[in-house]
Amino acid sequence: MEEKVVENCNTLWSIIFSETGFWSAIFGAIVGAVAGGLIAYMIQVKALREGRNQRDGDHRKLQQALGNALLFKMIRINSNFYGIHQHIEDRFADAAQREFKGEPWQFYLPIANPPDPVHFSSEEMGMLLALKNDDVFNTVLQTDVIHNSLIEVVKVLNAEREALTERFKADESDGTILSSFLDKDQMMALRPKMIVVNSLIEDVRDRAKTDFEESVGALDGLHKVLRDNLGLAYKLESKVKPTVASA
Repeated sequence: MEEKVVENCNTLWSIIFSETGFWSAIFGAIVGAVAGGLIAYMIQVKALREGRNQRDGDHRKLQQALGNALLFKMIRINSNFYGIHQHIEDRFADAAQREFKGEPWQFYLPIANPPDPVHFSSEEMGMLLALKNDDVFNTVLQTDVIHNSLIEVVKVLNAEREALTERFKADESDGTILSSFLDKDQMMALRPKMIVVNSLIEDVRDRAKTDFEESVGALDGLHKVLRDNLGLAYKLESKVKPTVASA
C-alpha cells in the first residue's frame, strides 16, 4: 500500500514538472514574440522618422533653391528698373546742363540693349505663398509682369524714336548732335509723331521711377521673409536712389 502511494506521488510530481516546463516554453515563446515585435516596431518607427526627416530636409532644400531663384530674379528686376530710370534721367540732366530748350524726343537716346523679360515660375510663387506672408506675396506677385510690360514700352519707344529721326536729313553736325531745318509743312507732317515719342518718353520716365521705388520695397520684404523662414542670410544693400532731373 505504501509503495503505491510513493509511486503515485512520483507520478504527480512528474506531471507537475512536465506542465511547468510546458508553460515555461509557452511563456518564453510569447515573450520572444513580443520582444521581436517590439524591436521590429522600434526599427520601423526609426526608419519612418528618418524617412520623414529626409523628406523634410529635401523639402527645405527645394524651398531654399526656389527662394534663391526668386530672390535673384527680384534683384535683376530691381536692377533693370534702375538702369532704365537712370538712363532717362541722365538724358534730361544732360539737356539741362547744356541749357537745351527743346523737346524730349530731340535729346533722348534709345537704350541700346533693353533687358530681357523675367518670369516668376508657379513653383517659386507657390513656395512664397506657403510662407504665409500675404503682404510680401501680393507685393511680389505682379512685379515680373510690370517689369516685362515696361520693357515692351521701352522697345516701342526705341522703334518710334528711330522711325521719327529717320525722317530727318542732317544739315549740321556738332559732335554727337545733329541739326536739321524743317519748313512749316514738314514740321506739321512730323508733329504727330513727335507728340507720340514725347509722350512715350514721359511715360517710361514716370513708370521707371515708380517701378524702381516699389521694387526696392518688394525686394526688401522678400529678402526678410526668405531670411526668417528659410535661413537665406544674404546681405542686401541698395546704394542707389531714384533721381529726377529737370530739363
